[in-house]
Amino acid sequence: MSCSFKIDVIDMPGVTSRLLNLVDDLNINLMAMEVVPGEIYIRVGDLPECKKVKREELLVELKRLDFVKEVSDIEYMPFEVKEQELKTVMNNLKEGIVAIDKYGKISTMNKSAEVILNVSLKKSIGKDIRDILDSDRLPIIESLKKKKKIENEEILIEGDYGKSHYFTTTTPIFDEDNNLIGAVASMKDIDEVRKLYNTIHETPKIEFNDIIHQSEKMERLIEYAKRSAKNDSTIFIRGESGTGKELFARAIYSASSRSQEPFVAVNCAALPDSLLESELFGYEEGSFTGAKKGGKQGLFEIADKGTIFLDEIGEMSAHLQAKLLRTLEQNQIRKVGGDQVINIDVRVIAATNRKIEEMIRENKFREDLYYRLNVIPIIIPPLRERREDLFALSKYFIWKITNKMRIPNKHLSPQAKKKIMSYDWPGNVRELKNVLERAINFVSSLEITADDIIFDRLRLQNNNYLNREAGDYNKDSLLKGNYVDIKEISSIKKMVGELEKLVISHTLNEEQSLRKAAEVLGVSHTTVLNKAKKYNLK
Repeated sequence: MSCSFKIDVIDMPGVTSRLLNLVDDLNINLMAMEVVPGEIYIRVGDLPECKKVKREELLVELKRLDFVKEVSDIEYMPFEVKEQELKTVMNNLKEGIVAIDKYGKISTMNKSAEVILNVSLKKSIGKDIRDILDSDRLPIIESLKKKKKIENEEILIEGDYGKSHYFTTTTPIFDEDNNLIGAVASMKDIDEVRKLYNTIHETPKIEFNDIIHQSEKMERLIEYAKRSAKNDSTIFIRGESGTGKELFARAIYSASSRSQEPFVAVNCAALPDSLLESELFGYEEGSFTGAKKGGKQGLFEIADKGTIFLDEIGEMSAHLQAKLLRTLEQNQIRKVGGDQVINIDVRVIAATNRKIEEMIRENKFREDLYYRLNVIPIIIPPLRERREDLFALSKYFIWKITNKMRIPNKHLSPQAKKKIMSYDWPGNVRELKNVLERAINFVSSLEITADDIIFDRLRLQNNNYLNREAGDYNKDSLLKGNYVDIKEISSIKKMVGELEKLVISHTLNEEQSLRKAAEVLGVSHTTVLNKAKKYNLK
């Protein structure tokens, strides 16, 4: 047992040495001591329960010293208070902090660093950082060896518990005599860096390395897309909903010579024709009721020298298709309500999940626009055709979601893996992420079991079909079993409302377009929009 005391003293020479002599004469173990002008703090041991004879004897002898004004008990030494304050500050920083001694052993680490690096804080302290982080190159070690600061280095480490991707700045630490005693590193998770970048540039930086895959089919596709990125030709990305068309578009942009210029993305299915036209091409002042004073730049103008991504281009009206074709052929635009021709230099990447060839035969999509867009076609295979990617994607999403929720990483049980592998994934990567996020939200253990994997299999018969799934289910009861279960019986109005919400949510998720969803459901665009607002669907 130890006790700590604060001793108020007269500030005079020899005070500390006389106090040390007293402690030595009483044969008391001095464990810690801090001295500031007018105050001395000591922690002593060998005082059982701090209530025995030696404690009283020490207090009596201390008060007899002519330089002692007052002696009082304290719970913590000043250095312990400062240490706790610093620890609290460190653990509330979003930035990760790691400090090492001159031998590379970790002396300090905060909770953010623990999350970013996917390591255990308790198990890391005192260990060599090279044993904790499996990487050929660690900036903090380089900073130690070269005795110089290293700023904003991007680091990617693949570990057993997930991927660590962050930016770090490292600084060597010197004592008062300029002797090297260690180094400290601050780090920002790549997601935080991208968030900051997007705040400034409004464009998330996605690279081909961010496309998680293991299949040879995807590897070949990525290599093909990388080659496509090097030129300025128009690219047409095809694929089912949820396959990652925008991810490819952004990766192509990042690998292109235009990567330092704007990237502008627009969903052609999200806006009515008149609004989409003014958004794409801009408008002149007074061109329509409510037009902004002074007019407005269009997205093609904003994207000048950069790249514009036209998602869901199959939803574009015939009028806009004709206007887009002229823009692509002439590299010029004309604002709504304007006469002036504006020259633009924009690379166009378009995407759709529609069967464009059928639309051409039905005169719903211009054949000449199709050829103008389809200079470099990129067709992304659905997830069911590249099942080798399922586990890599699952592992990545589980790590990403748990990291975002700041909870321990989880893993799939063998039965859960089998269930995931046997499913057809009509919603592709987007559906996989949603299913895993749902499981993580309701699983308290570190293992996700097959029962935790719940599929949403409601499909509208006039638009989609039910895919086969391993295991038995009743086709006449789509809201039971591994699908969506009605937990309680309530009023008809409430239950119908829940079903309406479910149907609209699934249809929007499938079609990715208010207009297409309205067409499938047999209602107006406004009805779907109002229902989506009512149920807070996005």
